[in-house]
Amino acid sequence: MSLRHKARLVPLDALRGLAAFLVLTGHIRAYVFHNLGEIDQPGFLLKGFYFLTGIGHQAVIIFFALSGFLVGGQALADILAGRFLWSRYLLRRLTRLWIVVIPALLLTFLFDKGGMLLSGGAGYDGRYYDVFLSGPHKPIGADLSLPAFLGNVAFLQTITVPIFGSNGPMWSLANEFWYYIIFPMAAWLACVSMTTLERLALFIGLLAVVLLLPASILRDGLIWIGGAAAAWCANRPELTFFFKRHSTRVVAIILFFFTLVASKARPDVIGDLWLGVAVAAALPALALSPNIGGRRFACAAFAGSEISYSLYLTHFPLLTFLILSTAAPARFFPNGEGFGVFVLLLLITTSWATIIWYCFERHTDRVYRYILRQPSASGSFSPQRRGKS
Repeated sequence: MSLRHKARLVPLDALRGLAAFLVLTGHIRAYVFHNLGEIDQPGFLLKGFYFLTGIGHQAVIIFFALSGFLVGGQALADILAGRFLWSRYLLRRLTRLWIVVIPALLLTFLFDKGGMLLSGGAGYDGRYYDVFLSGPHKPIGADLSLPAFLGNVAFLQTITVPIFGSNGPMWSLANEFWYYIIFPMAAWLACVSMTTLERLALFIGLLAVVLLLPASILRDGLIWIGGAAAAWCANRPELTFFFKRHSTRVVAIILFFFTLVASKARPDVIGDLWLGVAVAAALPALALSPNIGGRRFACAAFAGSEISYSLYLTHFPLLTFLILSTAAPARFFPNGEGFGVFVLLLLITTSWATIIWYCFERHTDRVYRYILRQPSASGSFSPQRRGKS
């Protein structure tokens, strides 16, 4: 059975929700607790806590591979089958992104302005970055200008404009959007018959986009492509039996965890690429795994996956507001009071993301279908797997 016909991929739901949760806990820990190096003789459990809350960057690498698997894999399958439509693809992608991006940017403006008012601007100017190793940093601080806002709406942050306000996680949305553009262009160029003039025009367009982008975005794009290639492999009938084998799944998971630890020990470009390769290699085996954990696990995985995008884009300005307008730059050593604050912030930010999901993200398919029915949008709607594309 092709992956595109499966209703839910529970292991991937769980992985996506877990990745978002790791990003969140890492940001909370950075704001609440002293750095591990400032703690005398930390125990094994405390070191484990700091490790798990210190792999937020690696979680974003997982996101890139997952996105390539789910979005790039579907785009490639549609191009190879001759059913790919640029208009619907772009509409789907922009609807999916903007329905959360625009509210998130507006809320960032409100939280940052409120925080600046209450704190006198302390922290939003970047003065506490060396303390928290997180949040606004010098020399720009939190840029709330109109050009920054519009540039972030157009996914040009880190390319031609800074990230808007305190919403640091927005950096990865620029990567995602341009992977959505570059990959189908390259696949279309390689796989679809066209005239020489059309091929030349498409090649020039692709080259122009590539030259626009920083090397860091292009480099991480290899991880996204790896995810798309993994999806193609997972849909090959001659490979399905291999990915469904229990031994394959065990080896893939072990390789994934080993590479995750190694990438934490070596936080550089090579570590990111190796982790991306390991995640991409594990995704077919996970996607073709039987649903494990029962109904409760599936429900929890579904819930975590559903709010993961809203959680990723909305938690940090709220968290920054709560910290910079109250206790900053004070932090806790790991103790009962500190962990109480940690859990409280975890509940607040997760609840906030759920509200944002309820108000905006859950309507993604409805908005997409509504726009598609307008006179300017031709063709009929073909349902896609909800929450994953």
